[in-house]
Amino acid sequence: MSNKRKLANDLVPGSVMHPGELLKDELAARDMKQIDLANELGIAKNVMSEIINGKRNLTPELAVRLEDALGIKAEFWMKYQVSYEIDRIRIKNKKAIEKAKISDKSKRKLASV
Repeated sequence: MSNKRKLANDLVPGSVMHPGELLKDELAARDMKQIDLANELGIAKNVMSEIINGKRNLTPELAVRLEDALGIKAEFWMKYQVSYEIDRIRIKNKKAIEKAKISDKSKRKLASV
C-alpha cells in the first residue's frame, strides 16, 4: 500500500445532498410551506416538489428568485448546485473504475486524473 498522502480534493464523497434538501430544511426552519414559496417564486407546485425531492436542478434564474424570496444569495444556491453535480460525477466515475477489470495500479492512475 502506498504512503502517498491524499489531499481533500482527491477524496470522493460517499453520498451527496441535492440543493432541494437544503431548501426543504430552510422552509422548515422558517415554518413555510412549499406551496407558499412556489407561489412567491412564480413556479408550479409540482416544480417546487421536484426541486425539493432532488428530481429537478436549480437554475440561475430560480437561484435569483430564491435570493429575492429568502434573502440567501443566488451564488450560494448555484455553488451548491454545481458542487452537487460535480460530486455525482466523481461518485459515478469512482464506481466505474472500481467495477472495471483492470489492475490496481491502472485504477489509481485513473482515479488521480
